[in-house]
Amino acid sequence: MKLEVKVITPDRIVYEGLADSLVIPGKDGYFGVLPNHAPMLSALDIGELKIRNEFQEYYYAIDGGFCEVRKNKVMIVTSSAQRADEIDDNTVLASLQEAKKRLNSKLESKELLQLQIAIRKASVLLEVSKHRRR
Repeated sequence: MKLEVKVITPDRIVYEGLADSLVIPGKDGYFGVLPNHAPMLSALDIGELKIRNEFQEYYYAIDGGFCEVRKNKVMIVTSSAQRADEIDDNTVLASLQEAKKRLNSKLESKELLQLQIAIRKASVLLEVSKHRRR
């Protein structure tokens, strides 16, 4: 038995296909989904999404969203999802360094929070890019 998986952003369908298992970044931590999983709805966090089938694994950096699991169908809706081979390490490293430099400035709490989120997203992108096929 397989899972029918669909990962959707506002711009495109990022992944649509069958999978044996998923590892998903939930708000309360990562969780796994296997066939015959109990129905659930979960808020997602910034993190690494792993989709596995018998032949290969796919890795995506996602920006939160939500996930519905029901009758071996998994729908993930997120504002952004980047596959490992779509990530430009140099661009991400430059934005990460810039964000870290700005941390030393005097910032209002809203600016500080935005900077922390940017750093977290960049860190996830770099982690996911390590799975790029060579």
